[in-house]
Amino acid sequence: MVTDKQANQYDVIVLGLGVMGTAAAYHLAKDGQRVLGLEQFALDHRLGSSYGESRIIRYAYDHPIYVEMAKAVFPMWRDLEAESGQALMFQIGGLDFGLVDSESLLTTRDTMLATHVPLEWITPAEVAKRLPQFQLDDNMMAIYQPDGGYLAASQCVLAQANLARKHGATLLTNTPVLKVEALTDSVHIQTATESYEAARLVITAGSWAAHVLTMLDLRLPLQPTREELVFFEPSDPTAFLPDRCPIFICHDQPWRYGLPNVDGSGLKVAIHGRHEPVDPDQVNRTPDEPYIGVIRDFVQHYLPTGNGPVKESRVCLYTMTPDEQFIIDRHPAYQHIAIGAGFSGHGFKFGILIGRMLADLATRGATPYDLSLFSVRRFG
Repeated sequence: MVTDKQANQYDVIVLGLGVMGTAAAYHLAKDGQRVLGLEQFALDHRLGSSYGESRIIRYAYDHPIYVEMAKAVFPMWRDLEAESGQALMFQIGGLDFGLVDSESLLTTRDTMLATHVPLEWITPAEVAKRLPQFQLDDNMMAIYQPDGGYLAASQCVLAQANLARKHGATLLTNTPVLKVEALTDSVHIQTATESYEAARLVITAGSWAAHVLTMLDLRLPLQPTREELVFFEPSDPTAFLPDRCPIFICHDQPWRYGLPNVDGSGLKVAIHGRHEPVDPDQVNRTPDEPYIGVIRDFVQHYLPTGNGPVKESRVCLYTMTPDEQFIIDRHPAYQHIAIGAGFSGHGFKFGILIGRMLADLATRGATPYDLSLFSVRRFG
């Protein structure tokens, strides 16, 4: 006979079921662990960082660790597609552009060359010939990388969740966690209606991670920020469909980025990192007209045929670290707790890989991947 207490005991509990949490739950369940996933909102909710039609995936990074992670993650998404039977990753090409002496653009180019990622270093005239919807300034250069593209973000989250359940995980939504207690060799979780215990814990709580970690006597410099995405109805709609328009990043201060019109959502353009601090429980979800104007000016300058009516403006959250590098590590005092946090607006593409890393850290205490950039201890 199974008692209520035994029914609420698991090998691993995962807190937060965005892209990182569903990935961790998927890997853990596939490994044969008895997994409980807890999410305070609905699955694929709009209040955090994982919802949407599209997220950029790319090799174009200025640090070799991220390039090596990209090399690992592309085939992992393909494997997830095969297992789920869904198309999730679309390699449509990627364009990084900026002033000819842009430090971040040049470092990105050199890092990719050093890590043997194929690319083309092309002039504005060559960009215009190949991608006529782009009009770069004469004093610019561009990196074209054919393997870049986008992930169907919400579909990725749901596919991972569905497969986690298929492999035996229990995922509970609309279940806020009220208390997290770390014991010597286990964790205790309290919700409004139930208590749960597990030998291991994985924290993937997004913009709420700092709150969870405070319950575990760990204060990290995790700052949620309010971000905004603008979707345009182009005057030339066909030029911005995925088969004709790559993902793009403008290496300027601040960075701007965009994605093609995916499933009728519109040309998506935004500033990367507005650095507007926010309490994740008290976010103003009303679009900012001055911000939309700034984005429109960018589109008019570099993608003039994309500058149509605004179809939608959407608010989401980043969770920033001071150096904009991730946190993927174990709790310094409780080695049976793994932490994935502070993905600083560029983590989604690595979601299925980070889930693997966190599963490894929680159950084995180590992972074969290089986590030297992501240590908790770098904050002192």
